[in-house]
Amino acid sequence: MHHLLEIGFEHAGHWLLSGDKLVVELVRHAKQSNVLYAFVCDGNVKYVGKTTQTLAKRLGGYRNPGPTQATNERNHRLICEQLADGVAVDILVLPDNGLMHYGQFHLNLAAGLEDSIISTLRPAWNGAPTKVTIETPDSSPPQTEFQFQLHTTYFNGGFFNVTVEHERYFGGDGEQIDIFCGQSNSPIIGSINRRANSNSTPRIMGGTLLKDWFQRDSSVAAKIHVAVQTPNEIRLKTTG
Repeated sequence: MHHLLEIGFEHAGHWLLSGDKLVVELVRHAKQSNVLYAFVCDGNVKYVGKTTQTLAKRLGGYRNPGPTQATNERNHRLICEQLADGVAVDILVLPDNGLMHYGQFHLNLAAGLEDSIISTLRPAWNGAPTKVTIETPDSSPPQTEFQFQLHTTYFNGGFFNVTVEHERYFGGDGEQIDIFCGQSNSPIIGSINRRANSNSTPRIMGGTLLKDWFQRDSSVAAKIHVAVQTPNEIRLKTTG
């Protein structure tokens, strides 16, 4: 935990059990958005995540996870298990004060630090860390693979929907997702939207950059292959 405190993380609150209900108590940063947060059990960092939502709203997803929200359900269960065993679960937060820039562009502190912190500290609840490598970006086997048809809406909008069958392999609403296209070693930084579809399945938002790749390397009605490396990293390839 001291590694996080050294770089500016602050104690923001903790989790509690009230009967069989999970409760979050926040003493600061509840309404702060664009934050990096960590769950810490007896000084050990167990999970690191980021959110573009307010902290209170994002943590609410862990408190009351939906049936299709795999990350929220898993962390809900793990937090409850720790609390039931008498282990304190604290919440640390690194807020983005908006002061960091590269030229005229704002640097999102949470987005920039998350992968490095997870790779260095290897929090148990994050699972296997995302591998940062150029030589063999596909060296780890994908968690799952599937295809979707690139219809006009996706082609022009720079997004696509994930089916119910595969949604459990993706992260929670509002989380960042790294989208590697073709053989590129540099990802498009996208987001996971679980509010756009009525059944809470993910909509993967890649914006203008993903739209440009669709329109440059594919055509309407093409098949796009998706390899899910982690809940927050995928690789797309055109299959025809």
